[in-house]
Amino acid sequence: MSPHIRKAVQTTVTLGAGLAGGALFNLISLPLPWLLGAILGSAAAAMSGLPVGLPRWLRNAVLVIVGLMIGSSIHPGTLANVVHWPVSMAAVALYVAACTASLYVLLRRFAGFDPVTAYFAAAPGGFMAMTVIGGSMGGREHSIALTHAIRVVLVVFTIVISYHLLFGVRTGIAPSAAGVMLSLPQALALVGIGGLGWALGKLLRIPAGPMLGPLLLMAAAQLSGLPLPALPQAPLLVAELVIGSGIGSDFAGVRPRELLRGITISFIGTAWMLLLSVLFSLVLVRLTGLPFDALFLALSPGGLSGISLIAVALGIEPAFVTAHNLLRILIIMLAGPLVFRFIKPRGTAPSD
Repeated sequence: MSPHIRKAVQTTVTLGAGLAGGALFNLISLPLPWLLGAILGSAAAAMSGLPVGLPRWLRNAVLVIVGLMIGSSIHPGTLANVVHWPVSMAAVALYVAACTASLYVLLRRFAGFDPVTAYFAAAPGGFMAMTVIGGSMGGREHSIALTHAIRVVLVVFTIVISYHLLFGVRTGIAPSAAGVMLSLPQALALVGIGGLGWALGKLLRIPAGPMLGPLLLMAAAQLSGLPLPALPQAPLLVAELVIGSGIGSDFAGVRPRELLRGITISFIGTAWMLLLSVLFSLVLVRLTGLPFDALFLALSPGGLSGISLIAVALGIEPAFVTAHNLLRILIIMLAGPLVFRFIKPRGTAPSD
């Protein structure tokens, strides 16, 4: 089988499983069905041994949609609270340090992880980077990847289900997207902004460029007063399906027994991370006056794309949430490996 055919089969199976899971969740009226259902559907396919995987270009394409959605939510009034952002962003650095240090101890003592594996699995974000860097420094890549993958799923499910139970939120449709119909010129304008932003992000090597490039261009257009419409419902639902299916496909090759052990370990770690998110958010509410729900999402380690998508879908300060999550990821990716080189225990060495 040629590589192109193999990739096409993997993409079809992954999206098909995600679509089936999303349809089931939608049928039984669960919250954000096309995100949560897609995660479980594609994860089930992956663990069943079916060929799964999504091409990078497809994941990037839906990140463009998320970027446009977030950018369209930015207007002059959005910037009114920017004066408080330095305080909350400083808290992000403290949050990363507190999470990493405490989870490192947990994974060392109760999960039996070696120092390298425990350190890079304890980081509250940076899934792929922590897996690769941790492996290059002698850690067990598979354990790091599985711990991060389960954390992302648990955080996303916990946040969405909690908002559903507490506030009755179940829709995956952004409030601004309901009932929107685009004319051809409007659609072409949005496609142009998305494509140009994607290219700009790649050219300038912006972190998460496929999302942040369109976000910045869309925000600039909004702030300049251009009459641009909100995106309609369909693209957001597609983004949920693809992002959810991509998260689930990361469980390929994981055995049920291994998954159960990973869930047990990650459940405790995730509960502690979310408790820290709540505590930090409560303090920041007092210090800044910013809304709790936005601060909580800003400090939730559920993956940049996943948390940004939730913020868009629930209409909770998407720009604020994305900016803080991006900072969290940058701190983890840039400072994490440097800190480890100074504190690593004796006897640890990079693997060949």
